[in-house]
Amino acid sequence: MLSPLIVIPLSCALLIATYTDIRWRLIYNWLTLPGIAFFLIVYALSKPAFLGSSLLGVVLLGGGSLLLALISNGQLGGGDIKLFALIGAALGWQAGLLITICTYLLAGCTALLVVLVCRLLPGKKSIKELPMAPFITAGTALFFLFILRW
Repeated sequence: MLSPLIVIPLSCALLIATYTDIRWRLIYNWLTLPGIAFFLIVYALSKPAFLGSSLLGVVLLGGGSLLLALISNGQLGGGDIKLFALIGAALGWQAGLLITICTYLLAGCTALLVVLVCRLLPGKKSIKELPMAPFITAGTALFFLFILRW
């Protein structure tokens, strides 16, 4: 069971990131970098046995997202990369990978829907990119709702 010391700050960070990503297409370093440090310090002080999983989460999720950003020619932004690293720091690498899968499934389904709507309504302008923070937040919420229930 996750502590409120993890769930509440993570939820606040995700909601702020979602707002700023939708509004300005930015996820600020002042949100993600101190958040990563906060979770690592919390685990170092309260659950040293989980610190390795948390560090590995930062490396795998942040590094994997960076690799995706490089492969996709920047379709994934630096803020998104650091937000994934924040998820890894807060929840560890295993939960982070599940959240990443949920995130990309949600984003892919939404993108497919947007493409279909744009094709069916030819007068509408096409959308070139979608902000990722809402999907990262939704993927994390799905993780909290379904995975942690069982």
